[in-house]
This record gives sequence, C-alpha cells and structure tokens, in this order.
Amino acid sequence: MLRSLLLSRDEVTVRVVTRGFKDLDVQLQHFSEADIALAHATKHRFDAIVVDDQLEESHLVLQKLIELPGSSKSVRIALVEPTATIHTIFKTGTQVIIYKPLSAERVRQGLRAVRNLMGRDRRRSSRRVRTMIPARVSPRQARGAYKQMLLADLSDSGAAIHSEAGDLPISGTLNLEFTLPGTTELIHATAELVWRDDEGAAGVRFLDMPNYARKQLLQWLKVQPVERVAAAAHGSI
Repeated sequence: MLRSLLLSRDEVTVRVVTRGFKDLDVQLQHFSEADIALAHATKHRFDAIVVDDQLEESHLVLQKLIELPGSSKSVRIALVEPTATIHTIFKTGTQVIIYKPLSAERVRQGLRAVRNLMGRDRRRSSRRVRTMIPARVSPRQARGAYKQMLLADLSDSGAAIHSEAGDLPISGTLNLEFTLPGTTELIHATAELVWRDDEGAAGVRFLDMPNYARKQLLQWLKVQPVERVAAAAHGSI
C-alpha cells in the first residue's frame, strides 16, 4: 500500500486530507510536530509528503523532509492560502499546491492530480478521459482577458488544464470556453481552481454549467473510450 505523511496542527485539515487519501487507498500518518515527523521520516519511506503552510517555517520543514534519503522521491504537496507566494513555495521542491479553504471535494480533486506521480493510476470509469481540447480560460472578473490553454483531462466534475506559456491563473474562480470534439456548440462554464503544479498544469472543479452543456458533456464522456480519446488527442497536436 502507498504511504503518505501529513504535517498539520489543524483538526479540520487533518480530517479532510485523511478522508481524501482513504478514498485513494493510501495509508496516511499524521504528525503535528515537525521534529517528530522528521524523526519518523528518517526511518520510513513515504510516497507523498503533505505540509500545511499554517505551520511556522513550513517551507523549511518541507525542505528538510525531502532531503532525507527515504523521501527524496516523495510527491511534495503544500496546502496553502490563495494569497501565498507561489514561486517561493515551488522553490522548496513542492510539486503540487492545493488551495484553502479545504473541503472534501477540493482535496479529492487535488489528490487525483498526484495519483500517477505516486505510482498508481486509479481512473474508475470512462467518464474521466485524457484529452487535448483547446479551451479559453480567464479569471471570473476579467471575462475579456482569455488565455488559450488545453483541457488535458476531462470529467463531468472538472478538468486538468495545461499551459505551455506559463499563463496559469494563481487562484480563484475562472471562466472556461471549449467545444467538444465532434460537436459544434460552444460550452461555457465557471470553475474553481483547486490545484496547480510547477510544470504548467492545474486542476479545476466545475461550479456552474448550463443544463444543455452538462447533458452534452455527460453524453460525450459516456461514449468515449479512453484509448480512442488519447489517440485522437495525439493526432490533433
């Protein structure tokens, strides 16, 4: 079984993250003190390390953890406030950021982003498929300031977006516009940024979508074999 380490002193954070890892069949060990977590990490290997930025000097603690031989290949996840300085966090070796306020759904969406990094891909149905669909993305309050990106992973509840130009939004609510392959009608949706990494990818959870668009998306996902969608995506690049 995959193993993860959580360093946090917040009871709500511990409860929500524990539930998220349990859904992925990942064993979680929680520590509230940095020195105890470091001592434990010197003796045991972890596939993921999660650090709450509420802790003082959390970036230094994370740096010490990933310097340990048994944690050098661990996926590094930071739980941060939307106002956090992103570049500073990534400099510590963090690979994935999950934004607060945490909720069960937000954490589940964020942890889905690291399943492959942790050595396991547990996609459960064809409702989540790999794609390369062009999309226009903008902050909710700046509807005219769109950036061209790709939907690299799509489901009925959200998507992974990718930008090679480094134009990913930092946090907040977004506008998305895209057209499903084989269709002509433009889909508009609002979405919440849930996570982002240091390689030009981010994850969003759909908040609002017209009924006709949601029905169209569900129908499209239902008939798309993962292999065929992936092949079509490579052909469209």
